[in-house]
Amino acid sequence: MEFRLPNTIKSFYWILFPFIMIIMSIQNIFRNWELQYNGFNEFEDIGTFLFVLGISACESALIVIFLWWLVRFIKKVSNNLI
Repeated sequence: MEFRLPNTIKSFYWILFPFIMIIMSIQNIFRNWELQYNGFNEFEDIGTFLFVLGISACESALIVIFLWWLVRFIKKVSNNLI
């Protein structure tokens, strides 16, 4: 099974994704995972940091796709009302 998104999301996705990614990364690094209390002198710590960034990217992608769906739904409902 292949997951495809329409071409209309591409510009919407790449405009919002970096901003949401930065916000989610800061929130995950400093609040959820509290990585500032860990040192970065072991290879495992760098792996944890990369894992948190990967999780932040996945969360950001889901948020952007949800926002795109919500905007599309609101446009469809507003067009039906007019």
